[in-house]
Amino acid sequence: MKIIVVGAGALGGLVGAKLTQAGEDVTFLEINQERAELLNREGLRYTQEDQPEALVPIRVLSSIEGLEPADLIFVSVKSYQTEPAVRGILPVVGPNTRMLAMQNGIGNTDVMAEIIGAEKVLSGITYHSIQHTGDNSLHLRPGIKPIQIARFAGEPGDVIAKISEIFGAAGLKTDVVEHIDHVIWQKLLHNAVVNPVSALTGLSCDQLLADEDMQMLMRELCTEIVAVMRARGIPIIDEEDPYRPVTKSQKALGPNKPSMWQDLSRGLRTEIDALNGAIVDEAGRHGLSAPCNFTIVRLIHAAERNQL
Repeated sequence: MKIIVVGAGALGGLVGAKLTQAGEDVTFLEINQERAELLNREGLRYTQEDQPEALVPIRVLSSIEGLEPADLIFVSVKSYQTEPAVRGILPVVGPNTRMLAMQNGIGNTDVMAEIIGAEKVLSGITYHSIQHTGDNSLHLRPGIKPIQIARFAGEPGDVIAKISEIFGAAGLKTDVVEHIDHVIWQKLLHNAVVNPVSALTGLSCDQLLADEDMQMLMRELCTEIVAVMRARGIPIIDEEDPYRPVTKSQKALGPNKPSMWQDLSRGLRTEIDALNGAIVDEAGRHGLSAPCNFTIVRLIHAAERNQL
């Protein structure tokens, strides 16, 4: 399968490297010329628990000039970069191309569908934790669930089943699901509770779990998000205690610090608007308020301004 990975960061780098190892025809697009040159020269290294380090030679371009239409375009950029990234890749979107996103937050695939058509768009999520450990090296901590993907619109077909098979053969177990909106919101609950609090405090997931004050704050964030999910008709995984799955997620991630902490520590803009910001907006549409989430958005933006 001819695959283009847009963005050679943590998720794009790891997924593209594994697909390359599995024998797929993978080309990375990376607008950072210096990073593109480094990856072309030295390849991409990654580690994961109980396995030796892998060094994968990869092909990285900074322009789509000369590229033929792809079978699959895997978009792995920050939420706020989605629209320019998709418009920039339009020349290699052919009649049979599918575009898959597993980005944080909500609204990314809506943007894609408006630009290239809903029938070409696939939505997905991953619970894998991937951290930068060097300029061209990553560490994978497998998530608590497999990757999950679905069509943005319509019924699942042979194409999405083939993509699931290819990802699985590359060591990325992938399930095709029907109600991706439900799955995305259930992951959003985890991300919007854990990511910004870790980013603001510098605490890892196990440290957050051990801190009574942080757990009180995170439970309040969870309560607001669950109220929005109920208003949207999204099933709640644990009706008895909706925060319990978030606790399990923190235990599973252990010493890891989420991507939002990584972004702030590297002086990068975060995806807070597609996470807690989107929750505040959705709460308003349903006549609800989300004051804790609103406060978290303001605090993250203040932190961005002082570190960018």
